[in-house]
Amino acid sequence: MLTRALAPLAAAGIGLAGALAATLSLHHAAVAAVDHVLEEKLAGAGAATAALLADVPPTAERLRDVMRANSLDGVYVVARDLRVIADASGPAGRRADLLRLDLGRVRKALAGQASAAPTYQLGELTVMTGYFPFRLADGGAAAVLILEAGQIFLSSRTVVNRGRTLGVLLSLLSALGLAVAAVRWSRSERERQETAVRAARGTALSRVAAMAAHEIRNPLGVIRGTIDLMRERSKAALSERDRHALEDIAGEVERLRRLTEDLVDLSADRPLMTGTTCLADLLAETARATEAMFPGISVRCDVDALPSLDVDAVRLRQVFANLLSNAAQAQREGEIVVRAIVTGDVVSVRVQDKGPGIPREIGERVFDLYFTAKSGGTGLGLAIARRLIERHGGTLMHVADEAPGTMFEVRLPLMSNRATSGGG
Repeated sequence: MLTRALAPLAAAGIGLAGALAATLSLHHAAVAAVDHVLEEKLAGAGAATAALLADVPPTAERLRDVMRANSLDGVYVVARDLRVIADASGPAGRRADLLRLDLGRVRKALAGQASAAPTYQLGELTVMTGYFPFRLADGGAAAVLILEAGQIFLSSRTVVNRGRTLGVLLSLLSALGLAVAAVRWSRSERERQETAVRAARGTALSRVAAMAAHEIRNPLGVIRGTIDLMRERSKAALSERDRHALEDIAGEVERLRRLTEDLVDLSADRPLMTGTTCLADLLAETARATEAMFPGISVRCDVDALPSLDVDAVRLRQVFANLLSNAAQAQREGEIVVRAIVTGDVVSVRVQDKGPGIPREIGERVFDLYFTAKSGGTGLGLAIARRLIERHGGTLMHVADEAPGTMFEVRLPLMSNRATSGGG
């Protein structure tokens, strides 16, 4: 499973490496091609200017014309003794700046060898220079024409560098997108497998539940009948202690009977026996039953004028009895509040207790089959309650807010949805 999850991420990494390698390789080739073109362009400008200066004396004005015409950053002429004869952007007669000059190329130029190539960096800017030999028209002495090309002349090289940056950025974005897609795919694949496992487990457990309910029902009926018969025959003979013992047994039998009903609901959706039901009365009855079962608990029902609903009253009472029972077990004593309001075509019922609450991270898991956070719980009640509400066309959810305790909300449509929810 881990290998399958990491495979898409590895593919994203390989794709990124390949894209970066291709981008950098193309950039290197493009820079080489652009440099070659620029060198040829600078060499052409230098050769043409050197030929011109062989016929006319070099002056600052003529050199400025050359600089403007070729978008250069500097043009000047030096003699064999490295004295500046003319400069497009500075005074003549001074010694040449040795930090700016390449003495080796000057000597080669004086020997008749012209050259044009990238020479030095100024920050991120590459400066290209050209050294071109010629003889002064007025005296025939050897001199060297020096051209300096900077940002404007090399603008095409800047465009190539921007292309490299854009290519790297696009590669990173593509890899990031692929990684996000891979993570999402991995997550959805994991969820799909977990869903499939839960479905298979649920099917098997539903079969076991149906068998268990079938096998338990008959013995429970016999036990309940025997208890009723003993009560009837031994009214006077039974002591107070024996009567309480029989009541305890009857209570446990009733608890097991309700458990078998839950198991039946789990194994198959029994048809809903719907009819017109007053929701306010149903909530009041369930509240009284809860108070009777939990003496330390009181239930306050704050309800609007609620309409009657077309629902299965028995199954709906089972839902609210489960919610109130859970609230009472969590709170142990004090007041539980049930609020119901009508909004549009939906009636909302909220059950709020003041118990320890449900951690936010497991808020939705409480509806998972067989998941329980309380000692002695079966993990059936809330799962079945949600299924029953959904079969009525509604929803049951845990409301995570900042209030103390736990809140569950049941939302039911005012119009019947039995035709689309699988009800009978």
